[in-house]
Amino acid sequence: MVNNNNKLIISSILTLSLTACGGSGSDTPEKLLSPETIDKPVPVAKPAPLPSETTISSSGKVIDGYVVGATIWLDFDGDGKFDQHTEPSTVSGDSGDYHFKFTEEQATCVPYSTTYVDVPVGAMDLDLGEVTEAYQMSFPPSIEAITDHDIRNISPLTTVIWGQLRRQLEGSGKGKVTCEKLKLDSALRREVKNEIENVMLNLVQHYNLSEEQIYSDFIASKDSETYDHAQSIVKGLKASFKYKKKLEKMYPNAKEIRVTVYQDAVKDEELGFKDAWYRDEIIYLNTEDFSEFVKLTDDESLSKVDIILSKFHEIEQPWGDQELKGLLKIRADTYRNDDNSYRCGNVERVSFEQNGVQYELDNIVPTVSFATIDECSNDNLDNPYERSYSFRFTVNNKSYSTELYFREQNAEFTALPDWINIKDKSDTLMATELISHLSSFAIGWEQDVLVDTDYWRKRLEYDNIVIDKNNENNWVKTTRQEDNTLRYECSKDGVVWFTCEG
Repeated sequence: MVNNNNKLIISSILTLSLTACGGSGSDTPEKLLSPETIDKPVPVAKPAPLPSETTISSSGKVIDGYVVGATIWLDFDGDGKFDQHTEPSTVSGDSGDYHFKFTEEQATCVPYSTTYVDVPVGAMDLDLGEVTEAYQMSFPPSIEAITDHDIRNISPLTTVIWGQLRRQLEGSGKGKVTCEKLKLDSALRREVKNEIENVMLNLVQHYNLSEEQIYSDFIASKDSETYDHAQSIVKGLKASFKYKKKLEKMYPNAKEIRVTVYQDAVKDEELGFKDAWYRDEIIYLNTEDFSEFVKLTDDESLSKVDIILSKFHEIEQPWGDQELKGLLKIRADTYRNDDNSYRCGNVERVSFEQNGVQYELDNIVPTVSFATIDECSNDNLDNPYERSYSFRFTVNNKSYSTELYFREQNAEFTALPDWINIKDKSDTLMATELISHLSSFAIGWEQDVLVDTDYWRKRLEYDNIVIDKNNENNWVKTTRQEDNTLRYECSKDGVVWFTCEG
């Protein structure tokens, strides 16, 4: 059995977006190279080609039951908002059928754009009758060329594909995925294509449905299993859409608002619930963002909060030397305890970039518990219980990161004593002091960590491979294979690898 530390490493890897396709890992060097010893560029995987065909027309069905009177539109600029002046649209007719005719210019963006369906109040679901709650469905970008003969059925199941894909891309720092970005960036096209395939594999396993079933007209085929899954999903879609509209009125200047209402058997097991409904919301403003994760009361509307599970509020601002991209982030965290009380804590992060290396100092403040979430308040930034140094850089198409963590028993914990609660210290603290101190540590992949730490970890990413190692000499290599499945290998030295167990 693999030990708990390897399990933790593997768990953290599961959400990675590996940015290259192909390869089974057989060309991985037996001895891993540090930045100091890399002499030549690593071969880059062949980029995903631009589609060779343009799509002048596109057809399909809007399916919950068949939905008549829904607006279907393509999101060329990736903002999730319909612009009737620049983005093509049509309305679903009998049996949920829709049909597009594109100009040649529009056609070049079809493979790179998410298709959205706005189902308004008053539209007709031919199974359930008149729609009384508006909701939205979607179909992800195809990346590959589609022909005029391809049928694109848009349903709750295709909506789940785009929802998961968007979260993966945003989690890897890609932000909005626009038609123009995808046209110009072959690596991004490859990543999106890989992620679509990876999300599809997850959905196939989760729902025990084939890819063909997920994209099918499951009403025409009388596939009751797929139909039942779709009906369950659409309940969450309606609740998500309604709550998102409420938030849009509350935050009219938000850069983006994301709301997802869903069921999750794994989360049920972790939290001790049964068939619960959860809601995740994230609101991105210009210099701050809010996140809240809750369990909902299981009624027809899914609009009432039963239990708040966690909340986060992060504020960021330019700080210090802007030639070195100085940035300060302060995040307030709130978590529910097992006894339904709550604990609050804070994280302070300051970072700079110099000569291709990003340097970051984190101060993590201990949480304080309160009986209720309304009482939960902790403004303390003066007494961290943990501090960390982070380093990130890229050499010859390989990305490296090192994280060093310190607590009171480590001598380094008391270093940089003025660099605590630094919000109002930008005039007195110099970026050069922090960079000079952090630069004294060996951060190369093969360099030994000589400073006394509570723990440390390093990561190397290249092609379709991610390698993690930590202070307990646990190594995990994750390889994305040609079929987009992930292979995990473990090691104690980075030379001899074996299949991870457990």
